[in-house]
Amino acid sequence: MRKFILPVICFFVMVSVTGGPAWAEGNVLLADAEPVIIDDVQNYEEFEEENPLAIEADVVLVKDPLEAYNRVMFAFNDKFYYYFFKPVYTGYSNVIPEPARKSVNKFYTNLTMPIRFFNCLFQGKFQSAGTEMLRFSINSTLGIAGLFDPAKSRFHLDAQEEDFGQTLSKCKMGPGTYIVWPFIGPSNVRDTVGLVGDIALNPITWITYLYLNPLEGFGIRAFDTVNTGSLEAEDAYEGVTKAALDPYVALQDAYVKNRSKKINE
Repeated sequence: MRKFILPVICFFVMVSVTGGPAWAEGNVLLADAEPVIIDDVQNYEEFEEENPLAIEADVVLVKDPLEAYNRVMFAFNDKFYYYFFKPVYTGYSNVIPEPARKSVNKFYTNLTMPIRFFNCLFQGKFQSAGTEMLRFSINSTLGIAGLFDPAKSRFHLDAQEEDFGQTLSKCKMGPGTYIVWPFIGPSNVRDTVGLVGDIALNPITWITYLYLNPLEGFGIRAFDTVNTGSLEAEDAYEGVTKAALDPYVALQDAYVKNRSKKINE
């Protein structure tokens, strides 16, 4: 039972750390400016009247009517990160040298090419879809099953970071309510639906369904989660929250701006 729980937990924590996706009768964020904190809907309407140009410009609205719940989940995830996930990936880092961990990360990135490829197609980015297919062909052969990334180092072909949440945004779906999921971390309605779509496009899901039992599938995801965490967690999570006066708002800001940037690219 413990072996089953561990991969599940690690998977969710990883999604939290790598950061996902935000409305609040609360916070209004300017994409390239300091966030403006608004207490309630009435105050938001006053802000809108007083700042019409800001509203029409690069403004990202964060609807957070679940703030009380979200702050509880944030505190839970924070404790879980420091008392469980960080010791796990730190121990892993002490055993596996960084170059090997980077190669494992590249292997998983290459394996999950269909997520990026199909979302490029769904968004009408056919050149980007071609780039993804070309990267996969090069890295699967010259890069020895994706352990190396000659597509980038030799041919200057960058990975196209597209996911189903971005695709839904291109289809004019709004972000919906901001929500912090246990283990998963910051998200919103749109990106939660998008996460389900990306799981469906992930070859690891297909492999697990066709050839493995659920425990083995979770083990593969858990390994990817811990490996990626060992490379990115400190910068992605601690770098945002550690020095912040309000880590909850800091993580929310970082999440919203990161998603807004990716959607507008």
